[in-house]
Amino acid sequence: MKDRVVQFGPELNLVGILSGPAKDDARPDFPAVLMLNAGLLHRVGPHRMSVSLAHRLSECGIRSLRFDMGGYGDSEVSTDAGSTEDRTISDIKSAMDFLEREHDIHRFVLFGTCSGADNSHEVALRDPRVAGAVLLDAYGYWTPRSYVNYYLPRVFRAQTWINRVRRILYGSGEAPRNRVSPLQQLREPFGPRSRVEREIQSLVDRGAQFLYIYSGGVEDYYNYAGQFFDQFKGLDPRGNIEVDYYPNADHTYTFADDRERMFQRVVVWCRSRTWNAK
Repeated sequence: MKDRVVQFGPELNLVGILSGPAKDDARPDFPAVLMLNAGLLHRVGPHRMSVSLAHRLSECGIRSLRFDMGGYGDSEVSTDAGSTEDRTISDIKSAMDFLEREHDIHRFVLFGTCSGADNSHEVALRDPRVAGAVLLDAYGYWTPRSYVNYYLPRVFRAQTWINRVRRILYGSGEAPRNRVSPLQQLREPFGPRSRVEREIQSLVDRGAQFLYIYSGGVEDYYNYAGQFFDQFKGLDPRGNIEVDYYPNADHTYTFADDRERMFQRVVVWCRSRTWNAK
C-alpha cells in the first residue's frame, strides 16, 4: 500500500492523499473512490474514517483519493471561485480530471457523509464519469411509520411531560423562539421529494450504482430499515441501489465497532459490483 500527497486543480490549490496498492496489484476494472469532506472536517474524516477506509480499499486493489475542497484543510479557494455550490462541484470535477489525466482512471465512486453525500448526489447528476456512490446519512423524508417511530416514544416519556408542565408554570426563562411543530417537520428540508426521486431514477437509468447507509444519528428524519423505498415509492432501483440501516451507530461513527461494520460493508459492496472502468 502506498500513500502519496498530490496537488491538483486549475491553480494547484487542492491538496489530497492518493492511496492505492502497488501498480501490479491494482484492480484495473475498479473505479477510483473519491472521499469528500464531511461538513467542515478536513480530509481525514470523522475519527479518521477516510484514512482507515482508504487503507482497507487499498488492500483490495482499489485506489482512492481523499482530498480537501477549496477552503478546507490544506486546500485554498480558487481565485476564480463562484458560489459555494459551483466551487464544490468544480473541485470534485478537478479531482476526477487529475486522476483521469495522470493515472488513466475514467470512472469514479464518490464517498460522502452528510453534506458530502449531498455533494456526491449533485456531482453524479452533472458528470457521467461517476459510476456510483456510497452515501452516509443522505436524503431522508418522513413517512407515516417514521413519524410514529419518532414521536410515539416521546408521548410516553415522563421527562417530556415534566418539561411541558415546567414551561407552562414557570416559562422557559429564555427569549421566545420560533418552534418547529410536528406538522412543519413533514416538510421537505432536502428539497422536493418528487424532484430528488426523479434525479435518483435518472442516475439509476444511466447505470450508476449506489449504497445508502443510514445511522441512528439521524432518527429525526430516518429511523427504520426499509424507509428508503417507502419514501421513494415510485423509484425503480433496477438492482442498482442497496440500503443499510445501523440504528445503534451515531452520525460520525464514534465507536470503532460501528466503523468496522461500515467499512466491511463498503468494501464488500465495492467488490461485489460489476464495474466498467472505461
